[in-house]
Amino acid sequence: MKPSNNIWIRRQQCPCGDWKCYIKYEGDDQTSASSQLGRSETTSTELVFTPYVGQIFKSDDDAFEYYSNFARKNGFSIRKARSTESQHLGIYRRDFVCYRSGFNQPRKKANVEHPRDRKSIRCGCDAKLYLTKEIVDGLAQWYVSQFSNVHNHELLEDDQVRLLPAYRKIQEADQERILLLSKAGFPINRIVKVLELEKGVQPGHFPFIEKDVRNFVRTCKKTVQENDALLTEKRENDTLELLEACKSVAERDPDFAYDYTTDENQKVENIAWLYGDSVRAYTLYGDVVTFDTTYRSITYGLLLGVWFGMDNHGKAILYGCVLLQDESSHSFTWALQVCGKEFM
Repeated sequence: MKPSNNIWIRRQQCPCGDWKCYIKYEGDDQTSASSQLGRSETTSTELVFTPYVGQIFKSDDDAFEYYSNFARKNGFSIRKARSTESQHLGIYRRDFVCYRSGFNQPRKKANVEHPRDRKSIRCGCDAKLYLTKEIVDGLAQWYVSQFSNVHNHELLEDDQVRLLPAYRKIQEADQERILLLSKAGFPINRIVKVLELEKGVQPGHFPFIEKDVRNFVRTCKKTVQENDALLTEKRENDTLELLEACKSVAERDPDFAYDYTTDENQKVENIAWLYGDSVRAYTLYGDVVTFDTTYRSITYGLLLGVWFGMDNHGKAILYGCVLLQDESSHSFTWALQVCGKEFM
């Protein structure tokens, strides 16, 4: 069991009147507040001093990172607990507690024959750090109003604390490699083995475990599926809006022409349109027609085809446009038939 510096400090105004000054109770072997104040904003993982009442941070995020670094070096992790908000100050209090703080409420068990009865890690640990926001000279700052480093459980060694969920991180480079191997069909255990061999890491010495890799791959797949569903819905809505726009223009311009096809689900598949001016220009300058299909929309996955011509001044003329689902002969045949029907 790692030796712990168990202290309990409660903020109490010193008779000197300085709000930064506090009274230290017996058992606090900290150095003086003045010597620590200059180090309060450090976030270095190499040297992190024990937090103390009155310590000042620029933001609550800085305080959380500082306390998290301290917790890791002392064999535990932390989590965010309660926050208090007011109309004028916004969130003015943040409570950070040990990951084993509190007790889990009993859950209703599902009606299954063999329910999973997981033992909770929470044991009512009282280690905590409370922050309070104050406005000093017009600037907001956070100070430690309460701090306790008293734990009622065993603190972990370095080779164990890294396995706590709060410290298990998959780096971005590893994420890309994991997704690539997953797309190639590698199972999760083989993916971890490949990463260990590539990096020369002994088994079990990554900053993450196999369960984290599995959750990461599952989350990415779920996100891709959700994005695909949203994109499909947006594509269908935008296609319907384009069709309605074509109907509206056709009502104003009798020479405007459009046509479309639908799939087996009665959804718009291909759509083509030609402006009245373009049809009239074709009768004058229709000697040469170019059909360009070099552009494809990545967002919608549609192929854009454009008919071009040239007037007597050598300038390009737009004859018509078409959006196609694919580059099959059936799609191209339909597009050329639409164009020929209107131009001829």
